[in-house]
Amino acid sequence: MESHRLGSLDSSPPTSPLTVQKQDLEGKFALVTGATKGIGRAICIELATRGASILGTYSSPESAHLFDALTRSLNTLYASSYPATSSTQDAPVPSAPKFVGIAADISKPSPSASLILDALRRHFDGHIDIVVFNAAVMGLAEMGDGTVTEEFLDAALAGNIKFPSLLMEGLVSGSMVRRDGRVVAISSEGVRAKRPAGGSIYSATKAALECLMRKWADELGTHVGMEGTTFNSVSVGFTKTEAYRRIPDEIRERLTAADAAEVAVGNRIGEVVDIADVVGLLVSEQARWISGSVVDASGGKANIM
Repeated sequence: MESHRLGSLDSSPPTSPLTVQKQDLEGKFALVTGATKGIGRAICIELATRGASILGTYSSPESAHLFDALTRSLNTLYASSYPATSSTQDAPVPSAPKFVGIAADISKPSPSASLILDALRRHFDGHIDIVVFNAAVMGLAEMGDGTVTEEFLDAALAGNIKFPSLLMEGLVSGSMVRRDGRVVAISSEGVRAKRPAGGSIYSATKAALECLMRKWADELGTHVGMEGTTFNSVSVGFTKTEAYRRIPDEIRERLTAADAAEVAVGNRIGEVVDIADVVGLLVSEQARWISGSVVDASGGKANIM
């Protein structure tokens, strides 16, 4: 069918130049896990260009240079957008947010959660306003082929359930989350859709994470000191991340055409900025009345009601 041919796909949204946005998040502290690539990097850009200071994590020290490069780009952006000579007593100009990157492997939940909590105390006065659980342990293993091992299960459960639970426990018990906070978890359309093949364990851990977010919304939205805090999940469909580009060309083109044909708002798949914009909405003041929800970010494929 014509709609399944790669050549018939809609164009991606035009890439906008990096700009400083309205500073509605100025003075807020944000934690973004998996901050150096793909969706996590796009989320960092969305929040930082709105004034939020960022504590970004990555899985190993080898990725530190990626966060450093992002930091330099954003500092340069602020410096060029607001030269020091343009500041006046009546109209001070925004300064660049603070950026701190740390290696914290979520597959090792206990030390990584402690590393993040310590970094918040050292660099952000022990406070946080926005938490984005973006990093995930993802692996495909089809039942019956011998790959669903105890080690495979332990890794998925550790990174996708144990880590966020331990971190949230530390944030709440340490009174770190400030009033009107925002907690967002990146989930997957695999919770509801047939794909990906071999994704049953990964999808199950994402379903559990969505459940945690709903229950935390119930339990913590009025918790003393963090009143008004919201908890939401974002269900992400097939998106052009680094992992997407590593798929062999022929398979990638076939999957792209098939997924694009199911998108309700156009014949294309998602870009990382599509996801970052949804997260940006959920962390805004305008989203104060949305909590305990799963928000579709698959272009309408998931049909979440």
